[in-house]
Amino acid sequence: MKTKEYTNLETKPTFSKNIIILLLSIALLGTFGYILFEKKSHEREVGIGASIIDDLERSREVLKQELRIARAEYDTAKIAIVNKDAEMLEKDRLIFEKQKQIQNILNNDEISKEDINKAKRLISSLKTELGEYRRQIEVLTQQNERLKSKNEALSEENILVSEKNKAISEDLVNVTNEKEVNRMNVNSTLAISNYSLTGLKVKSSGKEVETEKASRINKLRVAFEVDPNTNAIEENKELFIAIYKPDGELGRFEGSNPGNIPLRSGKNVEYSDRVIFKFDPIKGNKISFDWKDYSFPKGEYKIDIYQNGFKIAQNKISLK
Repeated sequence: MKTKEYTNLETKPTFSKNIIILLLSIALLGTFGYILFEKKSHEREVGIGASIIDDLERSREVLKQELRIARAEYDTAKIAIVNKDAEMLEKDRLIFEKQKQIQNILNNDEISKEDINKAKRLISSLKTELGEYRRQIEVLTQQNERLKSKNEALSEENILVSEKNKAISEDLVNVTNEKEVNRMNVNSTLAISNYSLTGLKVKSSGKEVETEKASRINKLRVAFEVDPNTNAIEENKELFIAIYKPDGELGRFEGSNPGNIPLRSGKNVEYSDRVIFKFDPIKGNKISFDWKDYSFPKGEYKIDIYQNGFKIAQNKISLK
């Protein structure tokens, strides 16, 4: 009688089963490898992106620093000159606009490489313009220095002449005190505007008619405005007026008060009349008066006004 043989399926490996296990293992390892590769690629891309961002930010900060330096140089250059011509003012405007344009680019939150390159080009251009700007200022500064030297020389010469004239002036009592008075008086000297001379014919009815006919006029009307001057005090001021007839003779008129006065140049001049008025430093004054004479010959009449030792106005009228 034959004995039955039993096979243990759990302990007896088969070829197909091993193949399946091997394939599954290979697939699993491949999956792990792919995942690891993707992770490394992602990290590399993130690293590259971060590196690019870092480079852009560093470039942005470098350019900001260059812009700050350029602005500081520009501000320093501007201080060196006070009076600018139209060309310099236009350069100021263009430089300011370019600085603003660069700043706007660098302030962009999402700055790009193209923005950085554009900012670099603009800063390079700005530096070139600032170099030219400084050279122009150096030229203007040298010119100002030469003018300053000439003015100082003229000022010194004027002081010497003024001191000499004061020394020989008969009306000066104390040269030292007069020098201080002169300094104050120069600033307080009055100025004249809207100055006019008018010939008038007075009819029997009393009506006045303007005319340039010498044979018809009875009087000359002098009118002008004394400009405001806050350096002068509110007090009675005196103006000395000289009118010269066509033959050069000083005019002397009915009711006038003639005389002579010393000028700061050292010479004396005669005057035909004087006007005393209460000066208003804030509003100024309007002055008008008439001169009468027996006759006014044809020709040109010249009239000068003096105050504080200076000639402050001159005018003329021609009578036919």
